[in-house]
Amino acid sequence: MGPRRYVICDIEATGLDEDRDLIEIALITYQDDKVVDVYDTLINPLRPIPEFISNLTMISNRDLEAAPKFYEVADAIRMRLEGAVFVSHNTEFDLGLLRKKYQEMGQELRVKNFCTLKVAQHEIPGLRNYNLDALCSFFGIKIEDRHRAVGDAKATLGLFKELLQLRLKTYTKILFLPHHEKMLKKIPTKAGLLYFKDAGGKVLRFEATFNMEKTARELLEVKADNRDLLQKVEMVEGELTGSALIAEFRKLLFHPYQPHWMIVTQELDSGEKFFKIRPYKKGLNGLWYFKEYLDAKKKLRTLENGLKDQTFAYREGGKSKEEIVRHNRKVETFSKEARFPNDNLVIVGEGRTMGEKSLILVRDNHVVGYGYTEASEDEIYAHPEQYLTRRFFQHLGADLATRKYIRVLKNLRNKTESWRSLSLS
Repeated sequence: MGPRRYVICDIEATGLDEDRDLIEIALITYQDDKVVDVYDTLINPLRPIPEFISNLTMISNRDLEAAPKFYEVADAIRMRLEGAVFVSHNTEFDLGLLRKKYQEMGQELRVKNFCTLKVAQHEIPGLRNYNLDALCSFFGIKIEDRHRAVGDAKATLGLFKELLQLRLKTYTKILFLPHHEKMLKKIPTKAGLLYFKDAGGKVLRFEATFNMEKTARELLEVKADNRDLLQKVEMVEGELTGSALIAEFRKLLFHPYQPHWMIVTQELDSGEKFFKIRPYKKGLNGLWYFKEYLDAKKKLRTLENGLKDQTFAYREGGKSKEEIVRHNRKVETFSKEARFPNDNLVIVGEGRTMGEKSLILVRDNHVVGYGYTEASEDEIYAHPEQYLTRRFFQHLGADLATRKYIRVLKNLRNKTESWRSLSLS
């Protein structure tokens, strides 16, 4: 079996009504990554064409009077289409009209088809228009001799090649919708909070990030995973915070963290400690928090597997005091992972403007607040409270976000923030 053969078709017609008829057809045969045949002919519809069609296509009634009738070119058209994949921009229109013409002759036309209109709507969600002009503009395809069959067929071929790459996942260019591309150029590369909004200004999604432009581009890149945002987002705004953690705090104002389950430590009469899942209750301190019970169960299973001591796995009777002490040390080691590295610390990083610094203060294992200042780091570490502009009181969401953030900071290559333990004074 040789390479698949595609025939790119464009048809000009007398109009869009049900009684429309052919006035021009172009067929470009594309095989083995090259054009192997171009067929183009006017077709006499045996009736005058409307003036607006003549003005649109620059095809006159005189031109059509001298053109062949459809039955005179039907074999030449069928010969090119048989065994090929029919490609056009709106096959319902083009292939539908061709089938109608063959039916008038008592014949059937059966071909596989590839509609660039439908494929574009699937592969590039969110475009405001999917006509040939809009899609060619999107891909940077130049259309020559618009509204003539050969010119439009060549443009459709260019579009077909681009869509084929997208569908085969071999596309190398990063694409963005035109109205998104303009907005992305205005978003800074600094840390902050992104607001993705619909046409009415409603926020569809918040994203706290180290680099607002990079994150916005990742979420608005034309690909199937981003379909929902691409279809709905009309505006993207960035709030500069300097610190991605402060951006997380800002996000919590709109979406407070509401856990339903937590893992705590409890103690048996023997003094042996163990982890247990409990429903979340405000004011009761937990180690790990979860919205879904299955996530809590998965974490508990991991902890329990880590606590197993295979040395005494098959011994009857309870643990000795020494074994309980060793076991409890493991429990404490795991528990430390869910706490701050120090009960009192301050995180200092970049601010929103040149020379400004951001700070986040932790006291007694809770985030106290955050702020901005142009003071020196020594001054910040000496008296951090006086530079706070926003304060928290045992804010679970802020505590969890900060603990996670400190773990992230350890793995960052290019650190713009660092933390330092503080004394209680």
